[in-house]
Amino acid sequence: MINAEPMEMNDDLLISSLLGEATIEQDKQIEQWRRENAANENRFTQFKIIWEKSHKLKYTGKIDAGVSLQRLKQKIVAQAAKNLEKRQEAADDYMRKQKKAVRLWPAAYLARIAAAIVLIGGAGWLFTNQFAVKEVEFLTQAVVKMDTLSDGSVITLNKHSLLRYPNQFKGSQRQVWLTKGEAFFDITPDKEKPFLIHTGSTTIRVVGTSFNVKNKGDYIEVIVETGVVQVSRNGSMITLKPGEKVLVKQNAADMVKEGNSDQLYTYYRSKVFVADNTPLKRVVEILNEAYDSNIVIGRKELEEFPLNTTFKDESLDQVLKVISRTFKIKVEKKENKIILY
Repeated sequence: MINAEPMEMNDDLLISSLLGEATIEQDKQIEQWRRENAANENRFTQFKIIWEKSHKLKYTGKIDAGVSLQRLKQKIVAQAAKNLEKRQEAADDYMRKQKKAVRLWPAAYLARIAAAIVLIGGAGWLFTNQFAVKEVEFLTQAVVKMDTLSDGSVITLNKHSLLRYPNQFKGSQRQVWLTKGEAFFDITPDKEKPFLIHTGSTTIRVVGTSFNVKNKGDYIEVIVETGVVQVSRNGSMITLKPGEKVLVKQNAADMVKEGNSDQLYTYYRSKVFVADNTPLKRVVEILNEAYDSNIVIGRKELEEFPLNTTFKDESLDQVLKVISRTFKIKVEKKENKIILY
């Protein structure tokens, strides 16, 4: 497990967003940056709290940005006296640039920006002790792994998958990021702190439940076993109950909700493949994932052939023999393909 470094974000862009003056594209950029990992989300939370505190500062009379900066520094950065001069220069230079800008902000905004700059630059993120967390990379290669999060939630990560999460959940939400692959989540209930999974452009919100999430890049699939799950994307939301699933395609505008017709998705946890009147094309899809194989159905009419059987931790050759006998079809290995026809 590797600690991930937070990405950089321009403070001026965050300030513009908090002022409501950022463009739609800039807001999208900030939202994407926040979703990338826990460190970014925590930095945004820090920035927002600092910003809200700056709004509580009361300014009377004519506002002198330089004087305001000096007073703030005396209050919140006394412990960094050696660096006050450099910080003053940086803040004053920032204020000069703002005055030269074509778009002039109201004096109250400038004062609040000054407050935020001093708090961020001078205090070294005042709330670091409260919000700072280390981010963990839970990465799998050729082996399925399990891990328990700080809240007691248990994650089973399929092969070739990556999950990022903080080593300790802080704040009002528990957030993780499934960057790629597949994971089964068994979430510890906590009504005060909902659990959020960010994957691609999709956010999954739960309180206490169990469900499977697969991110294949071009689509995202969520299957619910217990509890209730909310899946959101681009302002739209779908609620899933046990036995239901949703498919989110990258290039499709709508999310597709439907009943889940099989239990094959559990194979990487149970080592059991249960086919209950399951179309052969679906069985082949799961076999390719499980065995890192490249099985191809050579005749289209075979795709919907229903298979009724159970495989318990058997080799791929044994599985293919059963399929061959069941449908009286041939299995041919050619180069890097296994062809059924």
